[in-house]
Amino acid sequence: MAEYVDRYDVGSLESTERSYSDLALMRRIIFDYMLRHRALFALEIALILAKMVTLLAGPYIFKVTIDFFINDTPTVDGRWLVDIIQGIAVSLSGQPSPGTASLLLSAALLYVGISLVQWIVTSFQIYYIDKLGLIVIADIRADFFRHLGDLSQKFFEHGNTGRLVSRVTNDAEALKRLMSTGVVGLFADLLMAVVILAVMAVLDLQLTLVAVLIAPVLALISRIFQGWIKNAWRTARRNVANLTGKVQDLMYGAKVTKALTQEERSLREFDEVNEQNMRVQIRAESVSVAFTGVVTVLTSIMTAAVWYLGGQRVMIASQTLGQLVAFSLYATNFFNPIQNLALFYGEIQSAIAGAERIFSVLDLEPEVSEAPDAVELQNVQGHVRFDGVGFSYVDGQQVLHDVSFDAHPGERLAIFGPTGAGKSSIINLLGRLYDPQEGAITIDGVDLRNIKFDSLRRNLSIVLQEPYLFSGTLAYNLKFGRPQATDEKMIQAAKIVGVHESVMRLEDGYDTVILERGTNLSFGQRQLVCLGRAILANPRILVFDEATSSVDPYTEALIQNALKEEMVNRTVLLVTHRVSTVRDADRVIILNEGRIEDVGSHEELIERNELYRRLCEMQLVSVEGD
Repeated sequence: MAEYVDRYDVGSLESTERSYSDLALMRRIIFDYMLRHRALFALEIALILAKMVTLLAGPYIFKVTIDFFINDTPTVDGRWLVDIIQGIAVSLSGQPSPGTASLLLSAALLYVGISLVQWIVTSFQIYYIDKLGLIVIADIRADFFRHLGDLSQKFFEHGNTGRLVSRVTNDAEALKRLMSTGVVGLFADLLMAVVILAVMAVLDLQLTLVAVLIAPVLALISRIFQGWIKNAWRTARRNVANLTGKVQDLMYGAKVTKALTQEERSLREFDEVNEQNMRVQIRAESVSVAFTGVVTVLTSIMTAAVWYLGGQRVMIASQTLGQLVAFSLYATNFFNPIQNLALFYGEIQSAIAGAERIFSVLDLEPEVSEAPDAVELQNVQGHVRFDGVGFSYVDGQQVLHDVSFDAHPGERLAIFGPTGAGKSSIINLLGRLYDPQEGAITIDGVDLRNIKFDSLRRNLSIVLQEPYLFSGTLAYNLKFGRPQATDEKMIQAAKIVGVHESVMRLEDGYDTVILERGTNLSFGQRQLVCLGRAILANPRILVFDEATSSVDPYTEALIQNALKEEMVNRTVLLVTHRVSTVRDADRVIILNEGRIEDVGSHEELIERNELYRRLCEMQLVSVEGD
């Protein structure tokens, strides 16, 4: 199948073209994930409102204190707060008419109390928004991993796993920032800005109009920078994925690199990817910093204008000093959300880019899916039939042509042929990793497309040529397909495939922890463990894809003899190009260029099939003395 490697590539999902709008991504995060935890979300909203009250209270205390106790320019609207401050002063001093010092001390203590409440509320807000963000990211990662399990095999065979790992780790981590600065934080800032603007208008409508004149300019500049920042951070997220993929590739290929003395070349290749990633990250940060600087300058201009115009109004007594101070503080708070947006805009875009990369995978539809009315297999006998099956990975490049055969319970059927004949495609179709374009495949007369995935794969085990072991103990790997199996059954399966003695020579026996990719076992041992795993799963149909290709002929003979008892009443398909594996099969199907060329026993095919005879001679099998 190597010739079809370009038919699908995760790299095709790495485009910098936008597929989702920011609003669509925000809406999806809120409604699909954040509102799963309504109580926590509601608590966060309540904390935001409480913080807003404390932020509004601080400048107002300044206004009343200056106007009533310092400048002696009282206003009607502050009388209620003066009564509170006087009440505190009376309690502290014990005098019915406290002096100015006591009143100022009381106002200061009230301000400190409000600030303390604000600190407590802010601390809880940060804690719960981080908690909500972590929960949401955990949910997204769980959905991502669950969806990967639903995607077709085609996606994994021709995608870069390093890039997928980057999406579920780096991109998801960047997305966590969006929970606080992009969703809840944005809502909090917008709400605060609206409320503060209303308070400013009440204090001084003319100065409010002056303050908001800067908004259109800021909006225009934000619009210009928006596209630059989006593209910069989308490219940056893509390069992080490329870097992760390259690191994984070089780590997995470390042995080959050393064997061929290509360490310097690998280092150069890594340096190129690493440097490119650095340059892209610097560019994204530079654009974000430039935007932040522009916003800061504009905010400073607004503040200067407020003090200049407001100071003149105080001089002519059309406004009190307390009102100007409060207005200035409110104006600063009004532009704080805008500055926060500017400060975090790059990170928000980075997070949005990460969200888009995650959702682009979550929105992929599996090419092979379970039918709504799929059924459970009942009383499985294991009769497999291929009926006129035609299959291609790419339109116009047929891999299998009108393949028809039956495999009966208790029969060992070998599918034999040279490399590229289509043997692996038959396995992929039987396991329903792909669906045929023509014909049908049935088990006991039921089309695979009408069988539930769980039911199909409980009754069919495939032992692949490349043995794969999971991180965990040997016992965990042997019981992977049947976790409820007893240790006695596990040991029995290990003995059948001839790996028990090797396991017992290990210091921890079946509790030995498998290192990454099973490197503390030999290739042959890993393959035997995979065989034992398939036997222990107790399926009705067993498929071996070159499953004994990495063991020596003597060990293979022992395994074949040991498996004979286990194969009784099972349907066994031996897919191989080794004559030694098929010579004892009940029937041998010769597959050549995607077509069934002949069917018969080993002896019959030796007599009449030139391809089979030639392959036997190439593998040093003595035809005359066989």
